Amino acid sequence: MSPVITLIFEAGLVLFACSCVARSEKMVPQSFEVRNKIAGSVKIDEVVGARQTNSFQMWMSQISSTAFTEALIESITEAGLFDSVVKSNADADYFLDVTILDYDQPLFGLDLNIKMKTQWQLTDAKKFVPVWTETFETAYKAKFDSALLPAEKSRKAYEGAIRVNIREGIRRLALMKL
Repeated sequence: MSPVITLIFEAGLVLFACSCVARSEKMVPQSFEVRNKIAGSVKIDEVVGARQTNSFQMWMSQISSTAFTEALIESITEAGLFDSVVKSNADADYFLDVTILDYDQPLFGLDLNIKMKTQWQLTDAKKFVPVWTETFETAYKAKFDSALLPAEKSRKAYEGAIRVNIREGIRRLALMKL
């Protein structure tokens, strides 16, 4: 192949691959329902159960632990649910752990329906005792006209699914009584 054709082909692959990677800033809800604020600081641990995008399945987006965790930290901070979000275990009053228990990954479809089941657990950082645990399922539907490329629609569907799950988790945490 000529260098120009090779360059165009490689640029196309990079553009295609980039459309598959879910972006944490698109996973942060626009609004939050926070009825009760929780006094104290929280350390948010890395979300468990997510997978990085598999390079052999570039047409399908997957959920990244790092992106979900970044979106969760930003969302908890923006919602003002806790006094502060801290990076050190020593500075935390609570630890928040989110585990993805299950999510579907449709191969194709006009609309992509994503269901996600997660477990959220808040632990007292001084006593190492869980003070709240909930398991729940959320869903998000990416409409057929939300994106031109299937990989882009898949990415948008996962971003939406995480956004809905984070919003619901914050809502449920804010209803908890300590």
